[in-house]
Amino acid sequence: MIKTHRVKLNLTRTQFELVREKQMESANCWNYIVNLSKEYYFEHKQWIKKNDIQKLIKGKYNLHSQTIQAISDKFDANRKTISELRKKGNTKAKYPYKTKKFYIIPFKASAINRNAKGNLKLSMSKGRYLELDFNVENIKTAEIVWRNGYYLYYTFDNELNGVVAKGTNTVGVDLGEIHSIASVTNEGVGLILSNREGRSIKQFRNKMYAYISKRLSKCKKGSRQSKKLWRLKNKIRSKTDNQLMNLYHQTTRKFIDFCVEQKVCEIVLGDIKGVEKDTKKKKRLNRVNRQKISQMEYGRIKDYIKYKAKEQGIEVKLVKENYTSQTCPKCSKKHKPTGRTYSCTCGYETHRDIVGAWNILNKKHKYGLVDFRINHKQPINLKVSTV
Repeated sequence: MIKTHRVKLNLTRTQFELVREKQMESANCWNYIVNLSKEYYFEHKQWIKKNDIQKLIKGKYNLHSQTIQAISDKFDANRKTISELRKKGNTKAKYPYKTKKFYIIPFKASAINRNAKGNLKLSMSKGRYLELDFNVENIKTAEIVWRNGYYLYYTFDNELNGVVAKGTNTVGVDLGEIHSIASVTNEGVGLILSNREGRSIKQFRNKMYAYISKRLSKCKKGSRQSKKLWRLKNKIRSKTDNQLMNLYHQTTRKFIDFCVEQKVCEIVLGDIKGVEKDTKKKKRLNRVNRQKISQMEYGRIKDYIKYKAKEQGIEVKLVKENYTSQTCPKCSKKHKPTGRTYSCTCGYETHRDIVGAWNILNKKHKYGLVDFRINHKQPINLKVSTV
């Protein structure tokens, strides 16, 4: 199974300057492809083919030949993604058009070697290499990316193909903003993982962004003070992104461990895609709650669950979760809950998120109502520190 990891690079001054130089060269290559594609489209009313792009840029830039090819592959993949989104009605999706000063440096397998010590040796261009102080077994591809510091993102094969889950149980999952994961098995065993740390991180980030924006509005563009504030904003973004990534990896790991413990073979996940849309137009939520909903990490958590489940041989199925938090599991009447407890006129009461998870599960499988045994957990004890 192919996985993606990242590691922060501790570069010497010479290495830093080499990477910076190649980032700029990579950006030049990207900008040329973008401009070439636009000009070709305006002239011929169709997109230039990827093979034609690669012929035109071959040997044109001081980068490894496979890096140049990988940049054109990224552009073509981006263009196809935008085309699919537009076909589905997303008219706001834009084809690549901006010029860049710096761009990522992608590496295919042929540009990834080993030095005499057995550590990674990345080919930057003819005769120029970036030698790192670590090795990765079964590495497939890599990218050097700037995220307030240089990181190496790499894909590798963990050789866990063909794993089959040991069990026959199923679990329904309701993703949310207060509780990132609320789940319950067909046997009634529930696990609720709090998102308290995630909310604290985002609250800190939002307050700092508001403070910085207010200060920037009073600064002259390009001044030393404005540059200092932009550096602070980038530092906060990088720090909070790392904290959230760590938090949701821990959250989904605890959930998958729970699935293995309960002998689960299938996860039924509520699909809340688009929940953040039109909340202002329809006056459904106030400004604070709209911000919380728009910052939900649904996509990230869903992806983490999918690949962690795949490692254990557990299938993941998506179902629409319309009215799942409002429908009573006992009498099937719809009742909008207030607070964290679901109370129906028929007398049935339980945790509202467990109601959602159970109804999501029953959209795929029809089980008889059981007594729920719910366990509440914090993913990790994470202290949200200031910068």
